[in-house]
Amino acid sequence: MCGRFFVAVDDPELREHILKAEEESRQQGLFDLPPIKTGEIFPTEHVALIVAKDFGQRRYQRMKWGFSGFDGKRPLINARSETVMDLPTFRDLVRENRCLIPASYYYEWMKRPALKQSIKNIMRDPKSTTLYMAGIYRQEPGERVPSFVILTRQAARGIAGIHDRMPLILGREEQRAWLSKEVDIPAILGRAMEDIMGMPEEEPGFQ
Repeated sequence: MCGRFFVAVDDPELREHILKAEEESRQQGLFDLPPIKTGEIFPTEHVALIVAKDFGQRRYQRMKWGFSGFDGKRPLINARSETVMDLPTFRDLVRENRCLIPASYYYEWMKRPALKQSIKNIMRDPKSTTLYMAGIYRQEPGERVPSFVILTRQAARGIAGIHDRMPLILGREEQRAWLSKEVDIPAILGRAMEDIMGMPEEEPGFQ
């Protein structure tokens, strides 16, 4: 799964996304919203996402993380990519409302029953300072900005010992395909990034 991720404000690529999403907010007349969040991102916070306007040119937009929970419970923040085409809640969204969630890395907790604790791990692409997670979004009643969830998949072999699920992380080609008019979900799953590494947050090199 993915319960938190991190957006480094000093990363030029991510900063550009944020500035463009802020400008989009102003053009929509959303002047009184708080700044788009950076640093460690929690569910219900606003972040900068990438969508395709009419499945053409990329557009950067502010969105809120998490669909409203059932019966007022916790927000729904993830959706399983393997079943997203089969469930009424997600079926139309994955056809029409796909997005990319840019981040520096995401967090996962590895359980250590013997120590009665969980170890917080940073999960990142070892070859890049950024990664792009696949998501879907919708406009919810009473909300001023759309809400999104992150698609997840079975964990890559190298990190399965930390957690059995991971976000659906896309390479450059797959990012273009995800925002195109037609997308083959099984094919995207088959080409999703496997080369993700995890390390406890306190380890050096992850500042």
